[in-house]
Amino acid sequence: MIYSRLILFLLIINPLMIKKMKKRNAFIILTVGLLTILIPLMLPAQNNLPYLGQEPPGMTAKRFPPDSLLATGDRWWHGSPVFSPDGLEMFWAEYVHYSPTDEHTTMFTMKVEDNHWSPIRHPSFGITEYAENSPFFSVGGDTLYFVSTRPGGFFRMVTRTPAGWSEPVALQVPLSPGMGVGWEIAVNRYGDIYLEISTEANPEPDIYVSRYHNGIYQMPQSLGDEVNSEYGDWGPFIDPDDQYLIFSSNRPGMIGQQFDLYISFKNADLSWTEPINMGYEVNSTGAFFPYVTLDKQYLFFNTARTGDLGYNAYWISAEIIDSLKTVVGIQEKIKSSQLLKSLKNSPNPCRSQTTITFELEKAAEISLIIYNQSGLKVIDLIQNETYKKGTFDILFDVSKLPSGCYNYTLILENGERFSKKMIVIE
Repeated sequence: MIYSRLILFLLIINPLMIKKMKKRNAFIILTVGLLTILIPLMLPAQNNLPYLGQEPPGMTAKRFPPDSLLATGDRWWHGSPVFSPDGLEMFWAEYVHYSPTDEHTTMFTMKVEDNHWSPIRHPSFGITEYAENSPFFSVGGDTLYFVSTRPGGFFRMVTRTPAGWSEPVALQVPLSPGMGVGWEIAVNRYGDIYLEISTEANPEPDIYVSRYHNGIYQMPQSLGDEVNSEYGDWGPFIDPDDQYLIFSSNRPGMIGQQFDLYISFKNADLSWTEPINMGYEVNSTGAFFPYVTLDKQYLFFNTARTGDLGYNAYWISAEIIDSLKTVVGIQEKIKSSQLLKSLKNSPNPCRSQTTITFELEKAAEISLIIYNQSGLKVIDLIQNETYKKGTFDILFDVSKLPSGCYNYTLILENGERFSKKMIVIE
């Protein structure tokens, strides 16, 4: 843009015009014009936009950090960035290789000052000699929680004051003997702390919550079989109003490597829905350390994809959560049927293919049909074929379908029909 203005200026102030001016006037005009164009080139570009001024993502996950914050061989992201409610202050943690005998997590921060994002700094309350991790803003942005190995307590918080952040205060969260606490915490608007805990009886971590009641943290309680599995479940993010929980797990059905993100929604009776995989767009290479911004616009997570030298932060529109809520809302248990025991598909949402799985209690003739939201038939996957008793997987190529919501309907020989929804994304 600036270069096009320069060319236009030189075309306008051409030699023929200069000859018609007095030399001094021509020199002044040229000088002022050139300075007007060139000065912006010499000044740093203003960037006072939320989220470091990065281009927001849609329903396709994007790498978040600018080049200066990308993972290297000596340091990589160990958690998602967390932002103040206005998106103009950021905290995050990195796993840093300081020396052959010293590597641990360290917190960093940046904020908008004088209409520019500041340089990278250590928080005023941080101590780099200790491992510190999992910064987490309260809903109002006036409190920041984190964990630290400094003496005096693992769970900490600081509050915002007119002079800056306060000194850290240790939170007295009771733990039973044999409880091992993980590195990730999340806090709802009521002050309840969600955390990962392993025990001697169950070395694989599970998700727990320590309720904050009358100014006292209660003994952490497991979220139970509704959320946890016999596999590793860890790294929780909790919606401020407890409406949904996102966490990492290596339970069967993973799409990526090591761990995938799963989401569970709170039912009206305060129970949790069965966790579902968050789909290929999030989990194609595995994912962990989820975080949803306080404006509920974006979901952040950590992963390493092509070109990454280590784990980096990625982000995607939080609309993916609403789409998954739609899926969960219709994935109820199969009503009483003498023939069909279960019906589901995975991944959901899906972008290239999905597998529809059904289990028959006895041999039956069935049809399996895909419909769009207008109720029009898209394709017959199975048409009046007989299947034996057992579980069957039908691989469905969705790559040529427009993005949107579809129904897959299983029709049994006795006339029973069972439908589920699936989301196709680009």
